[in-house]
Amino acid sequence: MPYPSKATGCPRYNGPILERPVYRILHLVFALGLAHALFLLGQEGVRAYELARERARLEEALRQAEARVARLEAEVKAVKDPAYLEALVRRLGFVRQEEILRRR
Repeated sequence: MPYPSKATGCPRYNGPILERPVYRILHLVFALGLAHALFLLGQEGVRAYELARERARLEEALRQAEARVARLEAEVKAVKDPAYLEALVRRLGFVRQEEILRRR
């Protein structure tokens, strides 16, 4: 059993300080903590990449939906025009009562 030091009252240790058993355990805990932190950082990187891809996909879908809405609004505006409605009905083969349909 080591003798206590006269100055501090603590037991002496004959060897380098970093070779104490408690420091080995602390180094192991630090290494495991560092490995865990790096793993979590990697997971967050993958998650951020996937979220960026999802965001780009959703923004493209939004642009397509906005273009479709603009086309439909233009069509609704055109349908309110009587000249457009008459041209549409004539393409379907309808004629007015006073007109005579002739075959070509």
